[in-house]
Amino acid sequence: MMFRSILKRLLRNVHNYLSLLERTPHKFGMPHSFLFFLAMALTCVPAKLACQDFVLQGEENGVSVYTRAEEDGQLSVRVETEIASTVPRVKATLDDAERYAEWVHRCDGAYIVEGGQADSYLFVSGIDMPFPFGDKEVVARIQQHVRPDGSLVRLIVGDAEAVPASGRDRPGVYEGEWVVTPLTGHGVSIRVTVRTDAGAGLPLWLRKEVMTGGPVKTVINLRRRLEAAR
Repeated sequence: MMFRSILKRLLRNVHNYLSLLERTPHKFGMPHSFLFFLAMALTCVPAKLACQDFVLQGEENGVSVYTRAEEDGQLSVRVETEIASTVPRVKATLDDAERYAEWVHRCDGAYIVEGGQADSYLFVSGIDMPFPFGDKEVVARIQQHVRPDGSLVRLIVGDAEAVPASGRDRPGVYEGEWVVTPLTGHGVSIRVTVRTDAGAGLPLWLRKEVMTGGPVKTVINLRRRLEAAR
């Protein structure tokens, strides 16, 4: 935590210096390009550390699951596997929100809010919780693109107040990333990372089932669905 705090201050100072340089470019001897490179290099450090912080919790049916404790009781979960499919087929399945209930663990209905674009939209997904716990709901924005190497990057950011309340609890924190990468000669690799506080206030057994078991079951269901359709 101390390192992250220092890093944030350093990045803020670099940003301020760049802003000043843009206004008074001839008062400083350090090339602008060098400062840009420095800022970019420092920005990459937290992501690298984040990857190193994940701890392998186990494997199930070819799916590896990793976790990392976060602040305020939040948890990050990373799930990795390989699927005999293609990037376009995976993307089409992820974009078909109305059929999430067929494979997303505990989903009891989902839809895409009107007004978005093909690769930038808002979706709502319900989470069916066991009695006596109240059902939950995720409202999140999707931003996705395909890289030059053919891999899909799909970013998910929760926006709990983007649609009127439905009576269900919505996580205050919900962030996700899907990276779907084509493999030479056989299918794709999938890495799903989710950070959320959806388990806050739940007993330990249910918190674990929702926050770690849920992503694993979802990816296993996705793999079965895609491979069965070949």
